[in-house]
Amino acid sequence: MKEKAVFLSSQALVSATDPFTVVAIGLVLCAVLATLLRRKVKPVVELTCRALFARIRPRLPAPLRRLGRRIHGKVEATSARSVLVTGIAAGIALAAAQTLHLVGPVLAAISATLSVQMSSHASLREGSKRLIGTVAGIAVTVAVWGAFGISPWSIALIAACGLAAGKLLRLGDSSATVPLTSMGILVGGTMVTETFVWERVEATVLGIVVGVILSPLVGGTTPLEQARIKLAHLSGEIGRLLGSLGAGVRDGYRREQAEQWLARSRELDEDLADAVAAVEELAGQARWSLTTPMTRVNPMDQTLRALEHGVQQVNSVARSMFDAVATPGSPTVPPQIGQVLTAASDAFAAHSTLVAERGAAAGPDAGGLHDLLNSLREARQRIIRTVRTEVDDTGVLVLTGSIITDIDRMAGSLERSAPALTVGVREPGPGIPAVSEVLPAVRLVWEKALTRR
Repeated sequence: MKEKAVFLSSQALVSATDPFTVVAIGLVLCAVLATLLRRKVKPVVELTCRALFARIRPRLPAPLRRLGRRIHGKVEATSARSVLVTGIAAGIALAAAQTLHLVGPVLAAISATLSVQMSSHASLREGSKRLIGTVAGIAVTVAVWGAFGISPWSIALIAACGLAAGKLLRLGDSSATVPLTSMGILVGGTMVTETFVWERVEATVLGIVVGVILSPLVGGTTPLEQARIKLAHLSGEIGRLLGSLGAGVRDGYRREQAEQWLARSRELDEDLADAVAAVEELAGQARWSLTTPMTRVNPMDQTLRALEHGVQQVNSVARSMFDAVATPGSPTVPPQIGQVLTAASDAFAAHSTLVAERGAAAGPDAGGLHDLLNSLREARQRIIRTVRTEVDDTGVLVLTGSIITDIDRMAGSLERSAPALTVGVREPGPGIPAVSEVLPAVRLVWEKALTRR
């Protein structure tokens, strides 16, 4: 009996040391550790570091504090995390490939390096494209190599056909993977056998899996949180610029200030592009997510469209104020407009806070946003009456009306009552339902089936 137990334990030990089992257990542990780091450890570490820095900062010499601020301003946290996570992913992928005794373990490290993105969904998407490109590159090499052999003409044909295949497959930036894979095979001088093909595919898949597991550590947030952060930041930047414009109109401004405001309003396009990318990433992730329903994406998309119109309107206001001071003989902006601009700034600031705290629930009636929009409209009516009473210059009245119109459109966008928000909305076409939408229906059918029994 004792010998049998020893035999069974030895069998279990042998099975546990199987390369595939070791790699599988290692990847599962990596996934668990990455989840714990992102959800539990990271917030605690951040709070601890902030508290420690706040305590020791007053005791540091002034030159050291300036150096720290300079380094903090130049080094982004996301970039630092990306470098660290990419290095770790490459090392894990190489170790896993060597454990599996793959011929090209470096390919797994390369695949993991290229697969690390801001989220698991983005990593899986880019990794899938690269996997398709790898298989297509092998196919192109087999076809051209078998037909023409190795010659300058065949090399040119392989490169051209590989890139064309990547474009036809709509791989985007991963189109170059096809000719690069083909060239890599030729550089290695390896005959394309079935074993070679499968091991190369396995190494690529292994690197993709490692990248998908570790990618959440780069962004430090989920796609939903990232979308909320980007939208809140954009709304806050619009509010801050409107506040600067309002203060400038009240106190008087020069051309240099107007140039800075106009340049900043154009830079908002970069913040808008970041918000668009974050919402699109959230939409793609929600389609395959078990926890993020598509119903949480639609309000985010509506908020994005409202802020997109807000960027256009604040750019128009900054342009009007710049033209008023830069063009000789142009009408000046009446100081009373500053009150309306400040009220609009308060509305966008409140909207930014709501988006950051509530996300999809940050509607026009949430919190005090509705009251601020009403105050904005009251200020608008009051300023219109004042300007019409105190100003006789037709040019000033026209300029005032133009700025007031832009402010009205901003308020309508935040209130989501502007008719322009409904123009160009992409209707969801027929396609595969999202996983989060299918699971409740499957659960309901299962419960009904159990009840009938």
